[in-house]
Amino acid sequence: MMSTFTLVTGALLVGDALNGTIVTNTYGITSPASVFRVVPGIVLIWVGYTLRENKEKFVSAYFAGRNAAAKSNEKSNDDEFDEQMSPLSEDGLENLEARKSDTDDNE
Repeated sequence: MMSTFTLVTGALLVGDALNGTIVTNTYGITSPASVFRVVPGIVLIWVGYTLRENKEKFVSAYFAGRNAAAKSNEKSNDDEFDEQMSPLSEDGLENLEARKSDTDDNE
């Protein structure tokens, strides 16, 4: 959507500059009115084509966090505890381990 928006906006700016300079002869080709339409129009067209060509790279970068979360959920099925993902502090983890060892000792 972003590439289409930038391509259309850039084409409209360049088209307006061509219409004003060539068709209606309202202002000259090198006038600020023409230059301030053509230069941003060309930049927007370039950005639109860049976004369109690298769409897969942008999409994969955007969804990389979601894919990584899905992969970590698959790994969590292995019953391995990851301390970095725990919401508990070190003291909380020590208390949890102490409680587990107490219940194991009682059984």
